[in-house]
Amino acid sequence: MNNYNVMIIGSGPAGLFAALELERLGVDRVAVLDRRPYPAGGLLNDGKLNFDYRIGIDLEELRIDADAAQRLMGEIREVFVGFPSCRQVTFIDGNERIAALASIAAEHGVLFIAPEQWHWGTDNGKAVVDYLRSRLTKTEFLLGTAATSIARQDDGCYHVSCLHERKRVSHAARVILAAPGRSGAYWFRDVAGKLDVRHNFGPIDVGIRIELNRKFYDPVTEIVYDPKFIFKTSRHGDKVRTFCTNPGGRVRVESYDRFKLVNGDALSGRKTDNTNFALINTVSLTEPFSDTSEFGHMIALQFHLLGGGRPIVQRVGDFREGRRSSRRTFDSIPRHFGVCRATYAATPGDITLGLPARIIDNLWESLKKLDKIVPGILHPSTLLYAPEIKFFDTHFPTDEHLETNVEGIFVAGDGTGKSRGIVGASISGLIAARGMAAKYFHS
Repeated sequence: MNNYNVMIIGSGPAGLFAALELERLGVDRVAVLDRRPYPAGGLLNDGKLNFDYRIGIDLEELRIDADAAQRLMGEIREVFVGFPSCRQVTFIDGNERIAALASIAAEHGVLFIAPEQWHWGTDNGKAVVDYLRSRLTKTEFLLGTAATSIARQDDGCYHVSCLHERKRVSHAARVILAAPGRSGAYWFRDVAGKLDVRHNFGPIDVGIRIELNRKFYDPVTEIVYDPKFIFKTSRHGDKVRTFCTNPGGRVRVESYDRFKLVNGDALSGRKTDNTNFALINTVSLTEPFSDTSEFGHMIALQFHLLGGGRPIVQRVGDFREGRRSSRRTFDSIPRHFGVCRATYAATPGDITLGLPARIIDNLWESLKKLDKIVPGILHPSTLLYAPEIKFFDTHFPTDEHLETNVEGIFVAGDGTGKSRGIVGASISGLIAARGMAAKYFHS
């Protein structure tokens, strides 16, 4: 059994930035454990950085103010800009076109946010991971090692049982940082329950991914690479937002145990004729059924059945007429469907069969507003893929250092409800690392 001061579970941006900060602060015997040889999530999926405190973090949740958030973002930027393939794609200083676009959006009751943005592309994902790991000279990596359970010992340390190459191994740590990402969120929720770590259900984002001929969206993405439009629907008063825009990108899927979800990315070296982005509706639930993760799983499973194991795609032209898309007419020339050729072979169908009516109402109202701001969005050829679901729903109450109610258990990143995206996850990793160092290792 190896003994560590800190064991970080998860080697995504939250875990890696926590490790970087712990090394800088002089904390030794730190290990990063991950069940994959490379992390999942944003570091491998497209790699967009949003440097704006209004994107990806909740100031109240992290107990910081806007100035502190911007300072932390500056530290993160300094690290990432050292990676040669990371380039700035949105410049906000003195950009009058951004102000004009924001004014047009406001006329339609829509909030437009244009953050400073950097990007490296999915094809550079492993290289950026290698770059970040190369900056860690003392941290030990336990990769391809799945944590199966965590138990507190009589001496106050934590015993972590793991599975590595089908062999059971054990490690001990004085402090645990759980940064499992979205893919490991439910495993850690189960573990947290056994450790009496308090947690509850937060909101999830449920919606669709839109793919269209990029000529319709280029007037916007030439100004802001990943534009953020935020809607409050008039009928239900719900929040809908655009997310993860990929100019010249492709639609792809994320595979889970029982279903597949839609996602999108862009390569640095090869572009398509399309642009894709997510349009997602924030959903919160109350008693008697507040389990937002189970709600999202039920939606995903419905689409899995309806699509024969694949997500469903529907042309806007078919959606407007209230009929499903079919393979026979999917690329119909008389209906102008050839203007946008699908980059992913989803199952043609009817997205309204799998999404609740309230969500469909909210998404369609928001799309119609967006079409007024950016004419052409609702061309008949535009594709609507479903489901796109972002599971950020397990939330852990913490103090200002991101320590839970159980001493020595800290949390960070998307999978624990502390962030949404690479920069937000990295910020949470920095905060947790500083909290651990101050409380447990610097007397």
